Amino acid sequence: MSAMPAPLGDRLRMLQLLTGTIGGGAVLVALARVFIDTAAPWPAWWQLGLVVVALLGSAVLIRQVGYAVPALPRGLPEENAAETSIRYFSSTTVLRAAICEAPVFIALFVSVLPPRSWLPLVLAVPGAAALFWTHAWPSARTATAIAEGLEREGAPSHLPEALGLRGAS
Repeated sequence: MSAMPAPLGDRLRMLQLLTGTIGGGAVLVALARVFIDTAAPWPAWWQLGLVVVALLGSAVLIRQVGYAVPALPRGLPEENAAETSIRYFSSTTVLRAAICEAPVFIALFVSVLPPRSWLPLVLAVPGAAALFWTHAWPSARTATAIAEGLEREGAPSHLPEALGLRGAS
């Protein structure tokens, strides 16, 4: 006997839990790096520059691929449209979360190179957190952005309703 899928409205909470775990993992790794080697000499300029480029690159990449979804075909039944929309929303949310945390891992990498300073993480973690909150956290804003892509040829996605977000801002 197979397990019943979660009600559609509960999927938003499950996705938020998953996304929070992904984002929290990057922060915990950064904290571990600070406590492993507490020395903080001033990093090389190229290290800080690489982190800034990673943050800017992530912001651009999120806009280019993080919200890219195919349009739903016209005539798709509401139940199928909602399920398909939730699948696209879930997969793109995880993709956006991974892109958001990439600058933290790049900063982690450069932090172990001479002069071995964890200060690049001070730049990467808040920047990645801002990207994460804006683009990766499952919310009415991100659901609306995905729904617009799914509905661009006129077929309704029913995504906000399926996530329990209709009327949310």
